Amino acid sequence: MSTPHFDYLDGWRGLAIALLLIGHYFPVPGINLGAFGVQLFFVLSGLLMARLLFIRKVALRTFYERRIARIVPAAYVFMAVTVAALLLLGLPVNWRETAAAALFVTNYFPGELGNAVMPFGHIWSLSVEEHCYIALSLVAVLSRRTGLSARTAVGLCAALCVAAGCYYTFRYSGRDLTGAFLHTEVAGFGIFISAYLVLALHGKRLPTFHPVAYGALLLLALCTQWWSLPRALHVFGGAAILAVLVNLLAAAPRSVHAVLSLRPLRQLGLWSYSIYLWQQLYYFYGDHAPLPQLLGMTASIALGIASYYAIERPARTYLNARAARSSHGVSRGEASLTQV
Repeated sequence: MSTPHFDYLDGWRGLAIALLLIGHYFPVPGINLGAFGVQLFFVLSGLLMARLLFIRKVALRTFYERRIARIVPAAYVFMAVTVAALLLLGLPVNWRETAAAALFVTNYFPGELGNAVMPFGHIWSLSVEEHCYIALSLVAVLSRRTGLSARTAVGLCAALCVAAGCYYTFRYSGRDLTGAFLHTEVAGFGIFISAYLVLALHGKRLPTFHPVAYGALLLLALCTQWWSLPRALHVFGGAAILAVLVNLLAAAPRSVHAVLSLRPLRQLGLWSYSIYLWQQLYYFYGDHAPLPQLLGMTASIALGIASYYAIERPARTYLNARAARSSHGVSRGEASLTQV
């Protein structure tokens, strides 16, 4: 059974990378749009991964083959090119930070005392996603083999994220909890709560609201990011609202789908992963770069687009085709759904 490709989800991804770029290059006082953009990515990942693992019950081999093809080649080329350029320029290379990024554990092993040497700090979000994929796949295995309620297990994962956030809040009261809330298992809440809603709403008729309601939910989620509000509200409140919103989009009016399906947004969504990787260079070195912010962002986007066409798409196409041949083929619909 094939699954259609949803243009409006590409647009959601485009909105996420647009907010992240604005947050990094043209920060809005009082609100971290970069972190908000990452939350949009997380809840979308939760939605798509839950559909694959629990609704379609895709084989785990297929799941991991397509995750690796999507994420690893582009990320490793970005890291390798960065390290090679630093070595050629005689600039310092921190191998500990590089290894943490390559192993996708940057969220637990950031730069020394916050003074990172390598422009790999953004790999924290990929690390969170990878860890959540593993957790969700383990839940899928247990659910398929033992009859464990996947919804209960995924809900427990979300609850554990909240519990970890409470622990950090009380254990390190009065300290800056940015890293603990944004870069550790706490950040996985958005993925898990979105996946939980997929399971809770599966088979039910979704309500359709006035188009303004969807924009209001997005605005409400953005308001939870105000700097003076508790860090827990930033992560849990914002992610929960976005998770509800992305799960309700399937039944949204055509006008909402049309906005999210605008070609510029969809195209940006198509390039989003590669742009996300390469935008970090200017964001990290920008204070010492001769280019102004706008040109720096433009150059970063150009690098990301080049990476998409030269590395990400060819590598994904080749690896997916090779995996499909070895497993006697994967449905086209499944391939479209996994373009996350």
